Amino acid sequence: MKIFIYLFFLFCAIIVHAQVIPSGNRVEWSKAGCQYSFTEPQIIANVMDFGAYADGVNDDMQAVVDAIASLNGHYGIVYFPSGTYLLQSGIMLPDSVIICGAGSDSTFIKINNSGSCFGVYGSSTGIFTNIISGFNKDSEKITVADVSLFVPGDYVEIREDNGSWDISPASWAVKVVGQISKITGISGDTLFLEDKLRLNFDTSLNLEIQKIIPRKHISIECLNIERIDTSTAGTGYNIEFSYAVNCRVKGIESNKSQGSHCMINLSSHLEVTGSYFHDAYMYDGTGTKGYGITLNNHSGLCLVSNNIFKHLRHAMMTKTGANGNVFAYNYSIEVYRNGSGEFPNDYGGDISLHGHYSFANLFEGNIVQNLQIDNTWGPSGPYNTFFRNRIEHYGIYMSTTLTNNSNFVGNEIIGSFPYGFYILSGSGNFEYGNNKNGNIIPSGTSPLNDLSYYLTAAPSFWNISGNWPSIGINNTINTGTIPAKERYLAGIFTVCSDNAASGIVENNNATSIEVIPNPASEYIFVNINSPEKTNAIIYFSDLQGKIVKECIFEIIQKGKNQKVINISDLSKGIYFVKVTTSIGNCFQKLIAN
Repeated sequence: MKIFIYLFFLFCAIIVHAQVIPSGNRVEWSKAGCQYSFTEPQIIANVMDFGAYADGVNDDMQAVVDAIASLNGHYGIVYFPSGTYLLQSGIMLPDSVIICGAGSDSTFIKINNSGSCFGVYGSSTGIFTNIISGFNKDSEKITVADVSLFVPGDYVEIREDNGSWDISPASWAVKVVGQISKITGISGDTLFLEDKLRLNFDTSLNLEIQKIIPRKHISIECLNIERIDTSTAGTGYNIEFSYAVNCRVKGIESNKSQGSHCMINLSSHLEVTGSYFHDAYMYDGTGTKGYGITLNNHSGLCLVSNNIFKHLRHAMMTKTGANGNVFAYNYSIEVYRNGSGEFPNDYGGDISLHGHYSFANLFEGNIVQNLQIDNTWGPSGPYNTFFRNRIEHYGIYMSTTLTNNSNFVGNEIIGSFPYGFYILSGSGNFEYGNNKNGNIIPSGTSPLNDLSYYLTAAPSFWNISGNWPSIGINNTINTGTIPAKERYLAGIFTVCSDNAASGIVENNNATSIEVIPNPASEYIFVNINSPEKTNAIIYFSDLQGKIVKECIFEIIQKGKNQKVINISDLSKGIYFVKVTTSIGNCFQKLIAN
């Protein structure tokens, strides 16, 4: 009997954790996002100390360049206090720099040129060798013709020529099927990869691999970027990444752009969270005009989550071979397009797959107006997955018959004619539990037990009541919400704080500090874990390094010690809590709200 009971519960567990999508249609999305831990740096370069005016009239470009240079390649913050900063030229960012403002409602960057405001540009070696074997989907090792070009730890780009699918060739869209990964080991002529391949590649299409030299560990956070160059001739991006890994954009507002607000090319493990992207000078789509975030050219395992988009032609776009990325729990409204007049102005796709074979991307838990998979530049690739999204306006529309093997699971489509369409073309598409105005498509596909395809629990930013997931069966249609939507309705457009409510930052002598709660407005608990008995002083400093508060802890014992501190005298903002002892220092960021 015990064996029977065990087998019964084991069977139930398997059923609960199984995914309805066929295994061949899935990839590993759980690794999406920045894998680098941005600990609090001890070096802070305040742009005001380098001659910035912050008056919105005089050009602050040189002060910003000098502040970045002062870090001398070391990990550090370039801090923009409250003010308005005019940049007549774009800023190229080196490794390990954090561009940080006092908040998107306090630090304003005005960009007045036709190029990118902040550019993150790595490079490639341009030295390719052919891939001989191991090139099928889910493989984690490949054999190459010349293994001497690589060492463990190298980042690499895999690519092949466009296949017969390329019915709309373009000079800027060649060799679009590819993948960025990292070499974890080498044995003989075999390279071991950090990430599984997401497609069956084809050696008849000149399948090749090269080492790349990406930019790393760059963060742009807590500020407002507005393009004031009103020209519609250019296609400058407010933020641009090319050949970058483990970087992030957090808690920014991006207001008006020429091309995409954020363009991501040939990059991996980037993260864009808690931000607000809205408005453009032109919405005709030429050169990505009117786009929000565009993932392009082999970019993979990037995470775009908990953002707000407003009044854009395409809020979230994948094209030219972008693959394995996750767009999750974003809110997009007031979609707008202009151009030929062939379609209504509100017919743009908030979520848009734009051909040239982007594949295996996950769209989960978003609330948008329109979801479009078009054939403007030919088909998208397989395994693109649309899971528990709500589409509130025209609905889901796949216009290309050459886009095959996509997954549509648990989506809500609301609205009556001329809205609320659910139209799929192509072949081999997997459908399960989609709710169109109360009708389940396909019939009989209910209940739906799958919760997430990249998470094991609710995301750390899930600060609302109610179910998670909140969209799709077994929820009542059009009743659930997401944090980004609630934030927008409350007039809170960005989230600059870290996702975690608190954190521990350790120094080399193993002393650590924990601040709870964080953010806080009145009282905090400061926990200090010390390897020995010592004295301690707690300092609070602003991002300019000025000490604004001091508390003497006197003697602390070996192990965990706790002190309650009233911080109601601190103004709203970001502070560093520093504990100084006879055996060293440790730091923790605090957000006072």
